[in-house]
Amino acid sequence: MAVILQAATAPAVAPLISLAYGLTARERELTELVLHGCDTAGIAARLFISRHTVQDHLKSIFAKTGVRSRRDLVTRVFVP
Repeated sequence: MAVILQAATAPAVAPLISLAYGLTARERELTELVLHGCDTAGIAARLFISRHTVQDHLKSIFAKTGVRSRRDLVTRVFVP
């Protein structure tokens, strides 16, 4: 039997981190789009929601994860 250990990749870990913070399915979806660099208009178009709704989701995500910006969110998810 052989066991190989390797570091987990950020894309593999991101969903687990989102769940750990108690994000809803929609918030996790939105977080993934932020992590891929989408702006508010792009997220709104892709999810068929208004820009205002995107901002509301972001406020909720920021509150749950303890960050203040998209950059902080990306750092929280991708930097151990």
